[in-house]
Order: sequence, then structure tokens, then C-alpha cells
Amino acid sequence: MKTTMNAEFIEAIRSNMKGSVVPGAPMSAHTTYRTGGAAKILAVPDNSWELERVCRFAVRERIPLVIIGAGSNVIAADGGIDGLVVCTKAGTAALDIYEDGTVAADCGIMLEDLIRRCASRGFGGLDGVAGIPGTVGGAVVMNAGTDEGNISDCIESVEVITSSGRTETLAKADLGFGYRRSLFSGGGFVVLRVRFKLPAGDGRAILNNIDRVWRERAGKFPLDYPNAGSVFKRPEGGYAGRLIEKAGCKGMRVGGAMVSERHANFIVNTGGATSSDITALIEKVRARVRETMGVDLELEQILL
Repeated sequence: MKTTMNAEFIEAIRSNMKGSVVPGAPMSAHTTYRTGGAAKILAVPDNSWELERVCRFAVRERIPLVIIGAGSNVIAADGGIDGLVVCTKAGTAALDIYEDGTVAADCGIMLEDLIRRCASRGFGGLDGVAGIPGTVGGAVVMNAGTDEGNISDCIESVEVITSSGRTETLAKADLGFGYRRSLFSGGGFVVLRVRFKLPAGDGRAILNNIDRVWRERAGKFPLDYPNAGSVFKRPEGGYAGRLIEKAGCKGMRVGGAMVSERHANFIVNTGGATSSDITALIEKVRARVRETMGVDLELEQILL
């Protein structure tokens, strides 16, 4: 059933926040694939406190709610998204760094901003997730990471709002972190704020290491085309990119979507791709790898 949202309803959403509220916003402007149809309404809260109010309003009014961060790691449907899409990415999101290495970050802080601002104060521990394009909240939901570390390594607790509109603070032990998963992966929670405990170190050395990780990513990944990061999760005992390459999928295309020639576990928008092109290519790659390599790849990206 389609959600009806008239001008009065839109104004009610605006009354809960100072950030922008835009009816019919194209998701292609808010996803890193640069694809996707219109959101019924797109709201961009200024901070996690506004996000909390908007989520409570959506729960109270029974509005379908979709949360995105920087729009990476997601594929937005070409037909658009019904209900309320909330983009947490905000330049005004709060970040507090304390002398003992405790850090409190709004979910809408960009991960790279968090890492570099902490490094400038002499705190490390998150160098391994440098260069991952996303918000803190999105990184926590998927437990973003690299071979050098995961965001969960330094988390103490996460403040969330539940599907019933209740605010709770959950300790790390309760968050079910694993490889590219967490308690939040299946929905039912919205991450509001994250508390980290970071080790002290030499700020310049930490920044140098962050730059090194960045250079390695830039040399390995296809950053010259719109993409949404790794398409498939790492299968047990191997790497998705290597299996896709061995299966002969590099350069495979559907419409404007192409399996990257640089890194096979990336699909890039070469120009004019639709989300349907991307999902069709995902299924072609998955079928080819299953047939030739005997491995059923698990999707890492999220379909909206």
C-alpha cells in the first residue's frame, strides 16, 4: 500500500527537525552508485537528536522508514522508495573527543572525518578503516573493516532507537559483531550515537598510517567511477574478487553497469546505469561463479 503524505504531513515532519525535508528527492543524488528513483520524502536531520525525534514521529504515525548514511553500500530501487527516507549524513553532526581517548560520535559523522579528527588529537585505533566511504552509523551496522581492522575493534557502546520508538544504550558485548554484520544488520534499530575508546599515540604517525591505507585503497579500487564498494562478502577461505576474476567476469556488463577491470568485486556505473542494470549484473556474476567455481557468493550491498 502506498503511503499518502500531503502538505500537512510534510510540515509535521519539518516541525521535528531543522534539517531539510524534500518531497520527491531523487535517490540517484544520495547514493554512491548514482542510481535510484525518487523517495516519497527525504529528510536530512542536522544531528542525532533530530534523527531521534524524526524516528519517533515515524513510529508514532506508522510511516515506513528507510535509513541511509552516505548512500554507499546500498542500491536504491529505480521505482523509488515509498515512505520516509532519512539520510543521516550531516556536516553539523556532533563529535566529542575527550582527553582519556573516549569519543562520542553522532551516526551522521563521516567515518573519514572521525578518524582524522581523532588522529589530530593523538588518538588512533581506527587507522585500518581509513578510506571506507560512509558514515559512522552505516559503518557500525555492517561492521565495516579491512584486513587491518574493523570499526567494532574500538567500540564501547551504541545508543539506538528501537522499532517501538524506545531509546537504549547497548554495550559492545550485546551487539553481535562479526564479519560484515552486527545486531543491526537485520533492521529493527536505528543507530543514533556511538561511543569509542581509542588508544593514544603519536598523531603524525597515525595520520601517516591513515594516508598509507588511503593510497593502497586508491591503487587497488576503481575510485574513478561511481560504485558502492565491495559487492559480495568474502567467502570462507577465499576472496570474492579472486573468484569473480577466475570465473571470467571482469568487464562483464549489463547496460551501463560493469564489473570493474581493476577489482572484480566492484561494480561500477560507467554512465547511465540503472539500479536494475546493477542487480541484473550481480545475478549474472553470482550465477557464473556458482557454475564455474562452485561457490554461492553472499551479497554485501543492501537493496532498498
